[in-house]
Amino acid sequence: MPPPAQWTYVFEQLTGDDSGEEWALAAAIFIAQTRRRLGRGPTFAELFAHLLPDADGLPAPFPEGLTYRERHLAVSGFRGHATIEWRRRGMISWETSVTRSLRVGRAFRERSKQRQTSRATSLGGEGVEHVSETAGRHAHGDNREGHG
Repeated sequence: MPPPAQWTYVFEQLTGDDSGEEWALAAAIFIAQTRRRLGRGPTFAELFAHLLPDADGLPAPFPEGLTYRERHLAVSGFRGHATIEWRRRGMISWETSVTRSLRVGRAFRERSKQRQTSRATSLGGEGVEHVSETAGRHAHGDNREGHG
C-alpha cells in the first residue's frame, strides 16, 4: 500500500532539495543540544517529536484500518528514510541497533568549527557563540544575531 499523500508531502519537506538541508540542520542541532544536556543522544522518537510537535512526531494521522504492526512499520519506515537522507548529507549519524546513539555528523561538525573560527576572527575572539544556538534560532524563525 502506498503512503498517504500527507505523509509523502511531509517526507518531501524533510528531505527535498528546497528544505531538506534546513531540517537536517534542525535535527543535528536538537541532537547536539540533547547530548550536551543529557550526555547521550535522543531516540528517533524524541527527535521526531521535537521536529514535528503538532502531530506527536508523526507526519499526519494514520489511515483508517491499519493494524498495530502496519502502524509500527509506517512510523519506522518514515523516520528511517528521513534520517538516512540526513545522514547522507553528513548532518547526523548513529550506530545501528544501539539505543540513543544519534549524534551529529561530520558535515555539521565542520560547519560548526568553521562558524566558530569565523566568528572568533571577526570578533577578535570575544563573544563567540556556539553554532547550534544561532542555527537553532534560525531553524525556528528567530533571526536575532545573539549580541546581547
